Amino acid sequence: MKKIAALLFAATCLVSATALAADQTPATTPASASGSVAICETFYNSMTKQVIDIFHDKSTVEEQKQRALANLFLKAVDTDWIGKFVMGRFFKDAKPEEQKEYLDTYRMYLTGIYVSKFENDDDSKFQLGDIKLLSIVAKEDNQVAAKTLIMRKGDPDVHVNYLFLQTDTCQVHDIEIEGVSLLNNQRSEFQALASQSGIRAVIDTMKKRLAD
Repeated sequence: MKKIAALLFAATCLVSATALAADQTPATTPASASGSVAICETFYNSMTKQVIDIFHDKSTVEEQKQRALANLFLKAVDTDWIGKFVMGRFFKDAKPEEQKEYLDTYRMYLTGIYVSKFENDDDSKFQLGDIKLLSIVAKEDNQVAAKTLIMRKGDPDVHVNYLFLQTDTCQVHDIEIEGVSLLNNQRSEFQALASQSGIRAVIDTMKKRLAD
């Protein structure tokens, strides 16, 4: 899990890295791609450069790199939208102060899942060739879907798909790992807990996991 979690964050920000490095465009991303895809490609390129700069900055220690990666993660991923979707009606029914505490905690929780695994993890030292962008296509309602393959030395490759929403910017709205959706997986777990003990139980569970 540690290796996978470290790989996932890099894939989120480096989703187009291999295509850029190899100077070749995926078959489903022609030069005349729709505006939504073009905006998300620009987003990919910007995040790619920033992540690579962090990885190769020898003047910073791991703690500083984690903070920088966490900041990038929060730019790349719409944690508030995901958090609200995950809780569904339980979020709408919660008191305003509970909603705020839940979103603040969820933001830290989701970031922790993908960023904290980098410390002392050799697999976090990504090369551009480790990630292949297989396709990127525009969907309905300003959504953009990207399919990637993460190649892992000595371990099975991992298919990771992303669903982006393009408005003024481009942000991640779902991450699917080998067919398992982050949204659906957390929605099932958290709503089951909320149905038994309310949103407070979900908040406390996330805080306990963060503390552990």
